[in-house]
Amino acid sequence: MTFSSDELILALVSLVRATRPGMLRQEADGFSVDFEAIARSKTPGDADRLLLKMGAVMGSSTRYPAENPDSAVSLDLDATEARKIADALAKLELVQPWPQDVMDMSRALRARLTSDPGAGSGDDA
Repeated sequence: MTFSSDELILALVSLVRATRPGMLRQEADGFSVDFEAIARSKTPGDADRLLLKMGAVMGSSTRYPAENPDSAVSLDLDATEARKIADALAKLELVQPWPQDVMDMSRALRARLTSDPGAGSGDDA
């Protein structure tokens, strides 16, 4: 599945907030995600493996705003991973108010994640 930089960051933040909120670090110019603890884990869970997969396509330093917001990233997801991200997005939509453009992006991304039968194939959605 292909994500814009903004979509991938939104998906990552949603999954982090839903599964490992301690990984999110607020910084003066945005935030970063600390992958060290789960990268060292000898028994990572499903969400941890998905976070590591997402982090790997983003690079070792995950900061927002993205350096190139118009770029696209392809991420091979199976149906369970796509559902996990969609569920995390839905949860994040409820926990705080978001600007309309973020809500629209989240809803569109959730629709793609839950309805695209080729989400796990790496094909563009």
